[in-house]
Amino acid sequence: MSATPLQVLSRPFAVEPITHVMLPDGIFDNAIYNLEITCHVTNTSSADLTDVEVYLEGVSDPGVAVVPQTHVLPRVPANATVTVSWRANFENASPGKPRVSVVATAAGFSSRRSLSQIFVTQTRYDTTTRAWTCTLDEGTLTMSKVKVIGPGDEWDQDPADGKCHDTPLGPWVPVGFTAEWQPNPAYEGVHGDLPFSDPWWKVVALIVFIIAALVGIIAAAAGAGTFNVGVKGTFEETDPSVSCCTPAPKTEWTVAGVAGVVASVALAVACSDAADPWWRGQEATPPGAGEKTLAETVEASWSLPQAPNAGEAYTADVEWTYTRTTDAGTYTHSVSETQTNIHVCDDVTVTTPAVVHLWDPLWANATFTRPDKSQFRGPELYGLCVFRSPGPDGLFFVERMTDDGLGKDPGANDGTYAATFDLERAAGILAKNKLPVDGRWRVFVYGQDVNLTKPGTPPEVAAQTIGGFMVASALTLTFDPSLPCPLKAQAVIDVV
Repeated sequence: MSATPLQVLSRPFAVEPITHVMLPDGIFDNAIYNLEITCHVTNTSSADLTDVEVYLEGVSDPGVAVVPQTHVLPRVPANATVTVSWRANFENASPGKPRVSVVATAAGFSSRRSLSQIFVTQTRYDTTTRAWTCTLDEGTLTMSKVKVIGPGDEWDQDPADGKCHDTPLGPWVPVGFTAEWQPNPAYEGVHGDLPFSDPWWKVVALIVFIIAALVGIIAAAAGAGTFNVGVKGTFEETDPSVSCCTPAPKTEWTVAGVAGVVASVALAVACSDAADPWWRGQEATPPGAGEKTLAETVEASWSLPQAPNAGEAYTADVEWTYTRTTDAGTYTHSVSETQTNIHVCDDVTVTTPAVVHLWDPLWANATFTRPDKSQFRGPELYGLCVFRSPGPDGLFFVERMTDDGLGKDPGANDGTYAATFDLERAAGILAKNKLPVDGRWRVFVYGQDVNLTKPGTPPEVAAQTIGGFMVASALTLTFDPSLPCPLKAQAVIDVV
């Protein structure tokens, strides 16, 4: 009997379960204890598979405690990629690259095991030095003097009651930082090891910033779950403020998480995908023969002509200085330039039924088109669809959007992503909150790109592909508080 033709072909990625957002480049960080190990599992055959079961056999780091679960799928279409997740506690995880074993079976086949690596970092905050540190095998990145554009009052305002909430949830738009990389061990030559032999150093800096940004959201959601984070810290705020009107945060954490990711990636945009300030600074400051590099510092600041928004080619006017410290002296290199966001989506088209009868399911389809008119397909996108129940106090329900040929998706890898929501599942929750099921439901769609770089790709090539950027969002950030509430539904469904 041949092995089941189901495999994990790309690196599993981290999803924070309260906000439902993917962490930068899918990297796990043990500062957030509870995370989802999310995998794309691909049917590599040209035939449909039936009676499919997928489970996570284990993680090589015993500090990662996985909640056992077997995913049962009646069918996986030919060449389709399905998305599966497992809850896990990373509080005691060690920084590094542990292996994850996923086992899949299907009718008529024997089981197949896929072994993949995940990337784990450890972020901490020192209240004395007011500095963030992120530790991994290749070294430690310390970030200080992190400057941000903070949120205006309306970010925490509930449009239903006009009142502001006490806990600031962001978004925080970064506009500068000082970051020191201490390689482990010190190295000779121009370039040291890349983090995880994969992403640029800027991705580690982005991890630190997004972890810091998400902490406030997770803390605010403590009433809806367990407050499981290992860090708390602050930023240095500057002017102006960023405006972003959202429905009541206490009922919808995904909106806040999306805003946090959208705002945070301004840091990554400013530091360039092609080669970040560390790599370029290294190339511009070759040390003498036999010298060992002990530390590398980047001081960066930038201005944003417009607020950063998902999928838009916004620019950042950047100045940065790289300093290499060796056992024989120091070398510096400075740059002033303009960078542009390349994680762009030109158009998002959302299709829903106009009317749904109780108790039929709600559904939404969406296509995401790049500027070159090509579409995101299959595992290229991690998509979310948020269904908001009727009324000003409506609740939010989050479903994943997939292009796997299942449910309301017309075909695997055809560029149409689909989400389905069971109204009967919502009925009890809505009744408990004295809210109706019938009426006008609103639909919001979000999408993050996924790093599908194949294992074994040379590090300096792999580093140029970064996942986790929000390329599509129903939410718009602005620096102009006079503009109307920028959270707009992309479709509506009347439930009768």
